[in-house]
Amino acid sequence: MADRPRKPLFPNPFYVVLLVTSTLFVLTALAYVVSPYVGANPNGVRQAAKPGQASLALAAWLDRHGPLALGVEFVLMLVFGLLAMATDQWFPSKAPRTGP
Repeated sequence: MADRPRKPLFPNPFYVVLLVTSTLFVLTALAYVVSPYVGANPNGVRQAAKPGQASLALAAWLDRHGPLALGVEFVLMLVFGLLAMATDQWFPSKAPRTGP
């Protein structure tokens, strides 16, 4: 007896958005931690290469707006995590069984 082709399951979209938001949060946090060291020259140590204008601009932006960006991203992660958990039963992970 030929099996019917299984219909692909649609994943919960809030998990996808949560994954993207979490990745953005981690990248922002790492950039915020590293940004004070961009362009710093402690004790006159010669640097191998000077940072570009874009790197300095990003470091300055993170210095001014980093905590706000991290706070907004954290709130978005919290909201999308709660939405993903609340709507989890609407998106089954396995197809229903159709007989013995």
